[in-house]
Amino acid sequence: MHQKHWRPPSPDGRELDQFDTDAATYLLGIEDGRVVTSARLIPTSEPHMVSEVFSHMCEKSGVPRRPDWAEWTRTFVVPDKRSTGLRGTLTQLCCAVMEYALDEGLSAVGGVQETYFMPHHGALKWHAEPMGMAREENGEWYIVAYIEVNEAALASVRKILGVDNSLLVRRGAQVPFVDISSWREPQRARNQA
Repeated sequence: MHQKHWRPPSPDGRELDQFDTDAATYLLGIEDGRVVTSARLIPTSEPHMVSEVFSHMCEKSGVPRRPDWAEWTRTFVVPDKRSTGLRGTLTQLCCAVMEYALDEGLSAVGGVQETYFMPHHGALKWHAEPMGMAREENGEWYIVAYIEVNEAALASVRKILGVDNSLLVRRGAQVPFVDISSWREPQRARNQA
């Protein structure tokens, strides 16, 4: 968010915002003991960046508020790992996010993102559904879009990467992302399956 100038730098150097709560899950890509990429996932049933800051960009479908939909933010790749190739660190992070989302029973991941991510999603053969029109914010173009989570999306990104095993390594205590005890899938979504 410092890079986007959405928040001023904090005095202690940490990058925190109001969405860094107990509801957030962080995926870190670690290579040789160094964090090289990251992602933050938040259930859209909780306050999230789209609901609180970018709701005006959801004029087509409305702001998503489902515990099985995750807002995906804090995507970062360190400069020396950024690659224009499709097999780079960003695609590895995308694969790990899709693996995690499937493992946790999510239906969609996404949120506000630079429009240049949309062709990347297409190259991965992922279906990303825009919630509204793209808009310019602080000189950059953004869109709110959510990607369908399914086995075909995972198979496609794994094929691109040339891997057939999980990229995820879970450490420490795990809390389920979706609290199924307090939620039932809407009837409409069940009928469409």
